[in-house]
Amino acid sequence: MSENNGAKPGNGVENEKVVTAATPTETGVVDEVVMVIEQGEARPVALENIEKGLTALWQAATKANPDDANKAVMRACVFNLVICVDGDEQLAQATETVAQITWSYPCRALVLVRKPEEAQSETTASISAHCQLPTATGNRVCCEQITIVGTGQAADGLWSMVLPLLVPDLPVVLWWPGDPCIHEALFDRLLETADRLIVDSRAFIDPGATFTRLAQLVGTGHKVAFSDLSWSRLNTWRLNMAEFFDQPEFLPYLSHIDRLEIHYEAPENHQHPNFSEALLLIGWLAYQLGWQPAFGLQNRGNDASLILNQAGAPLSVTLHGHNDRMDDLGGITRMNIYASRTVTDEAEAPLRSATFTIALSDEYDHAITTVQQDNEPAVTRKVMFTKPSRTDLLCENLAVVRHDHLYESSLELAGHFSQK
Repeated sequence: MSENNGAKPGNGVENEKVVTAATPTETGVVDEVVMVIEQGEARPVALENIEKGLTALWQAATKANPDDANKAVMRACVFNLVICVDGDEQLAQATETVAQITWSYPCRALVLVRKPEEAQSETTASISAHCQLPTATGNRVCCEQITIVGTGQAADGLWSMVLPLLVPDLPVVLWWPGDPCIHEALFDRLLETADRLIVDSRAFIDPGATFTRLAQLVGTGHKVAFSDLSWSRLNTWRLNMAEFFDQPEFLPYLSHIDRLEIHYEAPENHQHPNFSEALLLIGWLAYQLGWQPAFGLQNRGNDASLILNQAGAPLSVTLHGHNDRMDDLGGITRMNIYASRTVTDEAEAPLRSATFTIALSDEYDHAITTVQQDNEPAVTRKVMFTKPSRTDLLCENLAVVRHDHLYESSLELAGHFSQK
């Protein structure tokens, strides 16, 4: 058995903990190895025997195929990934994602499953493995998943299982795929053990309250680095908005924006709308241009309005919800920037206006950018808009090992905007 300590997520095999299976401790385990290692099925294990069960499993993996180099197993881990989910559906989705990231980001995945609605209070555990195709050396790269289910009142105490199961001296990433329980002790306890928190604000039930809480943590200089999958979804939006003003002709409009309009995918009217991506995008603009909150977010069904302070002048922001793509709830589909400026060297037409638009196509695979300046012909351009999978988004966030100060500053402003 050999180990190399001190790894960081996303830096390949350098500083990677690698544990190679040794000799088996028992016989008659071939079927179990096939089930857990080769088929990825979960095996129940007593809480007090989780580490012993994992050790025995990896040792048995070598015994199962001692003469087959193509089935040799290399156990690898570059960080700890703690995942908190609600129920079996989220568990299945998280397990699938962990299996997909194994090749690029081998880890020890510790999945906490909350089922507080069940009457019986108990904690159970299982272990499983995720293996990729053999490497050039003939080894399959495998990582392990420990799943712990807490039902009833036991769901609130799942945090107590985390610390003893972490691989020492490796970073701890806390991924919360659903709505984080920001007002519960579980959230605070898990945050204490983490180096990084990854959320998906599209899943927030009350985006305003959650943004406000996360912004407060950022504002206090919390040691945890914060990430959001929705921030990664905004990459193409931010890039194309910036490209508008790369042209010297349009740059002066940037300090004279009059109004913003953002269209987004909204839920049914009886559900709580999710303005998270729109607020993050506004927060990014505000941070870059020095805008400050003036009047907080005012909801009107799936629409909302916000007033910002732009160097002493009011700037109106309106959000419009529609129900075209229910599978992309919260996603932005269109943005209009209305601006005007005074041209001092044109006595006959001293005031010029322009509208900058990015509109996502119905197929969600490209967008049309448009610049309409006064009565001049509109300038349009087709740009590609890729729709990354959740695995792609997670890998992008795992590649960032330090604080993303641009995101955290945008988040802090978005939290201020959320306050009414």
